[in-house]
Amino acid sequence: MHQSAALITPILQGSGTGAAIYSQLLINGLSQRGFNWTVISEATESNPSEAIRNCTYHGIFPRRTGKHKQKVRDLWLYGLQNLAYLRIPEILERSKSQFVFVHSSFYNFPGIFPQVINTCLRGKCSNQKFLADVRDVLLTKQKAQHLDSYDLIIACSKNVQQRLISFNLSSHKIHYIPILQEPFSANFIASSNLLSTFNLNDTAYLLYVGMIKELKAVDLLLETFISYIYPINKSLKLVLAGYLKTNSKKVKEMLKAPGVVYVGNRSRQEVLQLLSKASLCINLSPNEALSRSSLESLAMRRPTLLPPNIPEFEHYCPEFVVRTRDPEVIAKRIMAALETKAIPNYPIEQHFPEFILKKYKELLC
Repeated sequence: MHQSAALITPILQGSGTGAAIYSQLLINGLSQRGFNWTVISEATESNPSEAIRNCTYHGIFPRRTGKHKQKVRDLWLYGLQNLAYLRIPEILERSKSQFVFVHSSFYNFPGIFPQVINTCLRGKCSNQKFLADVRDVLLTKQKAQHLDSYDLIIACSKNVQQRLISFNLSSHKIHYIPILQEPFSANFIASSNLLSTFNLNDTAYLLYVGMIKELKAVDLLLETFISYIYPINKSLKLVLAGYLKTNSKKVKEMLKAPGVVYVGNRSRQEVLQLLSKASLCINLSPNEALSRSSLESLAMRRPTLLPPNIPEFEHYCPEFVVRTRDPEVIAKRIMAALETKAIPNYPIEQHFPEFILKKYKELLC
């Protein structure tokens, strides 16, 4: 029997971001299990419903809002995005969806999104089940209170679950469903010209994938490499891939330092190619839920150093977690990891679609 669901997400296509990857895996996975989808997201160059089965797509948000920092333009586009929120109730009402998934990042920023969703919950969409899908640890206690009006709250990692419970939200609504991660094989990773473009084909390199900003400790990673690694190993590169989300002149200068290769934001296929050839994948961010890039490197069985404050990593492979903020100590950890080529023994299969999509179906049915 077919069921219907809607997803409100900031981004779906044309990006290697965690939000986009998660949305695509969820939609395609549940589509194969009898779900029809209505998706509300940003404008795209192509029609995503042509690539995603059982999907009606509404690209109502301005394209590329906030991805490359330009203050005046970004404020203007974010204002337009808030106006676009006013179209959500009508779209949801016409969709007649049984379930509405809402990406929690809409609550991380000021705007009228909470009021619009409350209108849906009290109005003609009140017969639809609303699910807040919390993908990060950035929600403040005050903003998280908006989620208590939802029917269900999905926490993508243990630290997210613990944080939501500490905010005194209704604990019976909070359900822990780990991040979806498909298994990889050598055949899955198609060839890419990216390595040749940046002269990385025969080069050992460290790899960071994610937003380029201080909140993700990218400044710490750059300082570690530039000050303590590159001076003793000039054949090693530090490759960074992701949206530039900082105005820091210091960070921008460090991105141009010898040995540092910033490749900008890349498609997921290009990111996977970078991962598959990396000597060591690393994420130092202290503000992560289960890190998408770390999960992908674990699924690919690559040497990996993991971010702190994630209970799953602390439980299964604590010796690979980098807790220190001392760049000299981090450099020693990196050099040791390059020498041993050890791979964390993390049970990545618990994130595979056959397990995770079953949890979603059980929750919805």
